Amino acid sequence: MTYRPGIRMHDSLRVGKPGGVGQMSWALPRGYPPPYNARMLSLVFGTIAFFVASYFIKRYLDEIGIPKTLVRGLVVFVLALAAAYGVAFVVERAAGLAG
Repeated sequence: MTYRPGIRMHDSLRVGKPGGVGQMSWALPRGYPPPYNARMLSLVFGTIAFFVASYFIKRYLDEIGIPKTLVRGLVVFVLALAAAYGVAFVVERAAGLAG
């Protein structure tokens, strides 16, 4: 596709960040979107929480004698994912309030 100076970009490609000029900035909550540091912190702590939770969940299921099956793997994954989401949510809220 070649560039033609007479053709303007479609409006959907020119929309800026939320809260910019001409947008409803009053409808967005304060601190939205969260700062970059808060998003990175939530990603890092959520990843760490996922692996820690999966380790302890696997260990607990081994202790009570649940056989290693596909269902057990899915249970470990879902519970570890829920823990990671919870930690990421708390970290993002804490970093958003602090910054």
